[in-house]
Amino acid sequence: MAYDEKTQFRFDFGGIKLEVAGDRSFVEEIYRQVMEDVKEARRRNAADDAAGVRRVTKDDEEKESVWVHRAGDMMRKIYMISRQDLQPMMLSRVVDPKAVDNIYVEKGAFEKIFPDLENGYTLWAEFTATGKKMIAEATEPVRDALRVPKTKP
Repeated sequence: MAYDEKTQFRFDFGGIKLEVAGDRSFVEEIYRQVMEDVKEARRRNAADDAAGVRRVTKDDEEKESVWVHRAGDMMRKIYMISRQDLQPMMLSRVVDPKAVDNIYVEKGAFEKIFPDLENGYTLWAEFTATGKKMIAEATEPVRDALRVPKTKP
């Protein structure tokens, strides 16, 4: 098929760009599918607007998140929770969740302040220097036992 015989379809909608070129029937099929998807997206947006559903953008999500840092002798952990999750907690009686981006809590007080945070909210964890040393000391006997002495030929 010569370039002159190809059918082209260009689509630019809400930051989504699509360009298709090829056999006329193929391009027409893609066009119909894209238009059906656009129609469905518009229908859902209208239904969401009527129901008062709030769409969360990436910027909104970042503004709605609070980083919680748990500091301990062995390990540091970071969690991410929403400001809405902070609202029912005892901490919100003292601190306005809207004014907080980061919270630092010692391990000993952590479970009292955030009793359910350990369950699935951990984003990142790191052993401290003390933790690394204790792990090394605990595994040293195992490594010694696994070492095979070198024999001379």
